[in-house]
Amino acid sequence: MNDSTKIDIQNLSDKLIELAQNSCWNDFSNSYSYILSEIINDEKNFFKKRIEREKLNSKKRPLSLKQAREELDKLYLNLYDVNFYVYKATKNKTIIEIQYYLKSSLDKDYYEKVKENEPMLHCKVATPFYLRKKDDKFDINWELLGLRYNWNIFLHRLRNRNRF
Repeated sequence: MNDSTKIDIQNLSDKLIELAQNSCWNDFSNSYSYILSEIINDEKNFFKKRIEREKLNSKKRPLSLKQAREELDKLYLNLYDVNFYVYKATKNKTIIEIQYYLKSSLDKDYYEKVKENEPMLHCKVATPFYLRKKDDKFDINWELLGLRYNWNIFLHRLRNRNRF
């Protein structure tokens, strides 16, 4: 495998932060660290998955750029889809979660069609459901379920209690 086929984690991280800065009011550090997560298909609902993902991620030790690159390089030929998310952002440190879906997790027929394909790469910013307007800025750390999240959920329920 040559260098041109490897994933440019630094460039994708910079693009992710640019995307997040356009959507969020947080300060972001250019000091990145990484956690890796395999995407697994299961029948759990979105909210349960998010809480479970947070518990797992909080136990992971963040990796340096070099370490993350090495881990992804080991998996490269089996990577189908790679998603970059901001897991946690502070003024001093930004932790980026790299979620990946393996080709070996696909069903046999589809795997045969895509086994030679390069992985798809995406930068995504998860948007909270409680936003009032599409262009409202929000806290990038909302998925960590902190005090601000609970306050926004309370306000959302209060505003929408008579809608149904």
